[in-house]
Amino acid sequence: MVSLDRASEIASVRAALTLGVDYLLGGTHLDDVLPLLEGSGIRYYPFPGRIAGHPSVLEGSMTEIVASAKDLAAREGVHGLDLLAYRADVDGADLIRAVRDAVVKPVIVAGSIDRPERIHAVVSGRAAGFTVGTAALEGRFPAAIPGLTHQLLTITSIKDQAKELTEQ
Repeated sequence: MVSLDRASEIASVRAALTLGVDYLLGGTHLDDVLPLLEGSGIRYYPFPGRIAGHPSVLEGSMTEIVASAKDLAAREGVHGLDLLAYRADVDGADLIRAVRDAVVKPVIVAGSIDRPERIHAVVSGRAAGFTVGTAALEGRFPAAIPGLTHQLLTITSIKDQAKELTEQ
C-alpha cells in the first residue's frame, strides 16, 4: 500500500478489507488503519521511518529508522514491518540487519530489489521476504530467456542460492 495521503491510505485499507487479502504491506497512518483492520485477520506490515514521495523514499538516519521500527513492532495489530531498505540514504544491507536485530516481528524488504546482490543481502540479513515488481517486469535479472516467468524463476534461483550460502 503506497498512498500519498491519509485519505488514499484509508481507501486502500477499505479495498483490502473488501478483497479479503491476507497481508497488507506499507502505509504510515497506523492510528487510522489499526481500528479498521481490527478483527479482520489481515496481517499488517507498515513502513518504519519517514516515507516521502512516490516512488516512496525512506528518510532519516539508521538510528531514527531503527527506533521507528522498534516503536511500530511494539504496537498491537502490527504483525511485521515493510522496510524500504534500498530507498534510504543509508546502506541497505546494514539497515536490514539493524532492523532485524532490533525487532522480533518479521521484516519484508520492499523497493529497489533490482539485482542479485540485493537479494543476497535480504536473505543474509534474515528478512522474512522481499518484494520485486518493476525490476522483474523490466527484465533486470539475468534470465536466460526473456519474459516475466523466467525473471521470476531466476529471482527464485538467486534467493535459493543465497539461502544455501547463508546456511553454510
